[in-house]
Amino acid sequence: MKTISIACKKVLCFVGMIVLLNNCNKELDISSELLPGNFETENVIVLIIDGPRFSETWGDETKLLTPYLQTNLRQKGVVNSNFYNFGNTQTISGHTAITTGVYEEMNNNGLQYPENPSFLQHWLSVTKASPNKAYVVSSKEKLKVLANCSSVDWRNTYLPSIDAEDREDEQTFNRVKSVITEHHPNLLFINLKGVDVSGHNGDWNGYLENITKCDSMLNELVQIIDNDSIYKDKTTLIMTNDHGRHSDGISDGYKNHGDNCLGCVHINFFAYGPDFKQNQVFHNVREQLDIVPTISHLMGMQLNQADGHVMHEIFK
Repeated sequence: MKTISIACKKVLCFVGMIVLLNNCNKELDISSELLPGNFETENVIVLIIDGPRFSETWGDETKLLTPYLQTNLRQKGVVNSNFYNFGNTQTISGHTAITTGVYEEMNNNGLQYPENPSFLQHWLSVTKASPNKAYVVSSKEKLKVLANCSSVDWRNTYLPSIDAEDREDEQTFNRVKSVITEHHPNLLFINLKGVDVSGHNGDWNGYLENITKCDSMLNELVQIIDNDSIYKDKTTLIMTNDHGRHSDGISDGYKNHGDNCLGCVHINFFAYGPDFKQNQVFHNVREQLDIVPTISHLMGMQLNQADGHVMHEIFK
């Protein structure tokens, strides 16, 4: 395992400065108020690879564990090497930030709904589409809470379809393929848990193997999009993580997560679609909260609840 080259205090200071600067930028940035443009995207798939560290994925100098992302996938889309979870770095809190655009301190046992509706609920309310056109498929049963919210104006309304069970990622990915074949949802949100589970189990080799498995599934998902007559040239894919893991030398290292060390907050971001640039790596600071405004911009919605901003730099 690698050791970090920055002292813990410097890491925390660095992250704190980024948060402060980012919050300052939010007071000035009006990009989230821009009206959506005329885009080719009609469908959005969001893939969450649960819990890898940046140091074993895009940040790995050997590039051995994510061969597809490091080669042909990066050429087809965009990568941001400075992407972060600046909220709570637990599973449900991280997923909630990605689906609602709001950081929230969530109970991690799956017994608490997010306070705000997800972008899937918003889209269903706008389009009045069938629930099977907005789907959540997860390897963790507790992520069923992502399909609903506690807001009195939204709870139990415009609910997406949900298929969440505690199962192996291969089973979940098979369900993803079945959902695509049967329903071709316009919005599809996926969780793959294998990396996170292996980490918690202290299985270093399994942790590394699952990173490579997820890289392969990401590549297969892109191939499915490219070879599907309904999705081809009309579908945007976003891959990111809910959180990382403790940096080496902090707490129990890769086995856990949940604080604001660099290992926990620094995560991956890859995006591919007809409206995005190709073969470009961005280094500007972005965060989970910027995903919902970007999706909303693509799909012709405005979510006033979201605290992030449209990632205009990745558009063509």
